[in-house]
Amino acid sequence: MNKSWKLKKVGEVIKSFGSIAMLLFFTFIVFSPNESYAWSCGNSLEPKELYKRHDSVFIGKVMETLFENVGQLTPKSRVTFEVKSTIKGSSHDVVTVVTAVGSELLEGKEYLVYAYKTTKENYLYKYEEGELATDTVCGGTKELSNAKNDLQQIDELKESNKTINYFIITMTFLLVIILFIIIFKRSRWKKGLS
Repeated sequence: MNKSWKLKKVGEVIKSFGSIAMLLFFTFIVFSPNESYAWSCGNSLEPKELYKRHDSVFIGKVMETLFENVGQLTPKSRVTFEVKSTIKGSSHDVVTVVTAVGSELLEGKEYLVYAYKTTKENYLYKYEEGELATDTVCGGTKELSNAKNDLQQIDELKESNKTINYFIITMTFLLVIILFIIIFKRSRWKKGLS
């Protein structure tokens, strides 16, 4: 009797443990995280947002990559591009950009580059005023062969901005004409009273 009582207790413990394990398993499945934050980017990677957020956007061919020791584990890399087309920002034939760790831009390949001006708050490596920086992981820079969607969305954004600008110019022009007519009629009305 003592032996059967012990077996019964062991069976109850196994059932309880099994129930708890199943409950934890299903809880983990139901409430598991939807996104991993270990290597996720804080900002949107949508091309229209990338275009708005960056100071310079261009298509360029990598001419040269240089590395500079700045006293950290990884050297500072500078990539020099031959600019094929300027989409946003100042137009230059050659642009040198600092790249983030993990950004590999190969010589001879063409890229769509989203670059930003570094400041004391956002610089990479060692701050140098006026420097441009880019990132292939979270900054949007990619091989030109993979940038068709980006270029299409940027064109759509630029077209919608043109439409808005034309509307504002037209409305301003109409407002000026209406004000001119009002002023002209008031002056004629005042002359008629005298």
